[in-house]
Amino acid sequence: MQENKKGNVGFSAVSLLLISGFIACLVALVNSITAPVIAEHGVESLKENIALIFAGSEDFDDITGTVTETSGVEAIYKVKSATGGEDNYCVHTSTAGYGGAVELLVGFNCDGQIAGVAVLSADSETPGVGQKITEKQFLNGFKGLSYNDEGAKVDGVTGATVSSKAALSGVNSACVAIDKILNGEEEEVSA
Repeated sequence: MQENKKGNVGFSAVSLLLISGFIACLVALVNSITAPVIAEHGVESLKENIALIFAGSEDFDDITGTVTETSGVEAIYKVKSATGGEDNYCVHTSTAGYGGAVELLVGFNCDGQIAGVAVLSADSETPGVGQKITEKQFLNGFKGLSYNDEGAKVDGVTGATVSSKAALSGVNSACVAIDKILNGEEEEVSA
C-alpha cells in the first residue's frame, strides 16, 4: 500500500508539471500574438495625445536616449511639424500621486514654452477630488509658461494636494529635460 501512495504522488507531480508546461506554452503563444497589437495601440494612443497638444502634427521620433536621464521622465519625443516649421517636443513623465502613478505628456514649443499638458493616466487618484487634475481648467494653467518659469505659479486643486503636487512635479521634470535639450546637453547616441 505504501508503494501505491508513492506512485500516486509521483504520477500527480508529473501530471502537474506537464499541465503547467502546457499552460506556460499557451501563455507565451498568446503573448506573441497580442504583443504587436498592444504596441501598435500604444503608438496610436500616443499619436492621439500628441495631436491634442499639437494639432496637425505629422509624426514624432523617440529621442529619449539622446538626453541624459532625468528623474520622473519616461520618454521624450521630437514632434514633427506638419507645416514644415521648427519641431516641437513632448515629454512623458510619471510621478507618484495619491493613489498611484500620475502620467503626463507635456508639450513644448521649439522655444521652450509649454504648449499644453495631456494626462495619460491618473486613474488611481481620488474620484471627484484628485481626478480634477485631469480637467482643462487645471491643465490650462501650465499653458504659456516657459520651461524655466517656476511651475509653482499654477494653482493646485483644493483638497487634492498630493495629486496637484504630482502633476506639478511631472511638469517640472519635463522642464528639466527640455532645458537639457534646448541647452545642448544631448548625448552622442551610438548605433
